[in-house]
Amino acid sequence: MIPTAPELPRNRDSHYPYRADSYFQYLTGFTEPEAVLVMVVGREAPPQSMLFCREKNLEREIWDGFRHGPDGAREAFGLDAAHAIGELDGKLPELLADQPALWFSIGHSADWDRRIAAALNAVRADSRSGKRAPTAIRDVRAELDAMRLIKDDAELAIMRRAAAISAAAHVRAMRFVAPGRFEYEVEAELLHEFRRQGCESPAYTSIVAGGANACVLHYVGNDQVLRDGDLLLIDAGGELAGYASDITRSFPVGGRFSGPQADVYDLVLDAQTAAIAAVRPAPPSPSRMRRR
Repeated sequence: MIPTAPELPRNRDSHYPYRADSYFQYLTGFTEPEAVLVMVVGREAPPQSMLFCREKNLEREIWDGFRHGPDGAREAFGLDAAHAIGELDGKLPELLADQPALWFSIGHSADWDRRIAAALNAVRADSRSGKRAPTAIRDVRAELDAMRLIKDDAELAIMRRAAAISAAAHVRAMRFVAPGRFEYEVEAELLHEFRRQGCESPAYTSIVAGGANACVLHYVGNDQVLRDGDLLLIDAGGELAGYASDITRSFPVGGRFSGPQADVYDLVLDAQTAAIAAVRPAPPSPSRMRRR
């Protein structure tokens, strides 16, 4: 069972831009809030994938935009079944009954831990009818982390596209930089290129750090003026269809390195070039060869 991320209020009736939970999006491709994926295996019937999501609501769509609804989501995302999210708590005890194990991200959310505990207790309370609650709870994230290490061709294509967009954004920023401009102006150039080429958002808060600000590992103030003679460090990448890119580069604000700056830059560049040349695909592990 994998719930997606909750919506978070920013202030009053405004929310932060929504992003689905990475594990949930990886398994479903579904990006709407208020959704849960349940996969039932281990019984005599074939494995079944179920999505619980918001109901279709034309009035709310006027305010918030399109909703698939259960029927639309089932058809669009290739699920075996889909139900309204309001039905989840009522169906959970039935779905958990007589399963040998529950795979869930235990400890990730106190609210979900309480809901799962309530469902398990409901199964235990019905034990006289012969139903049994799962005897093991396992962290599904460990299995999904291992799965996500291996990328298929479609995933690789998205990652390469995200990286290409981010590289173009860095080039745009380099061309824009000049003494007297502010870090946030450079950040705006990055964000413009990310969005112009189709990234939904930056993959993380962009670091645009001039001079001594680059010594702050996660500097995100981005509000200082750029000075001639300083280096500018940019750590920024775009996110495309849930896949992040990540690029860090340092270069002179005035367009030319000083002698010591050039020495350090060349040393780091040589190290990076050597590391890239040493990279090789890992040989298949014996366990993966057996599975094939």
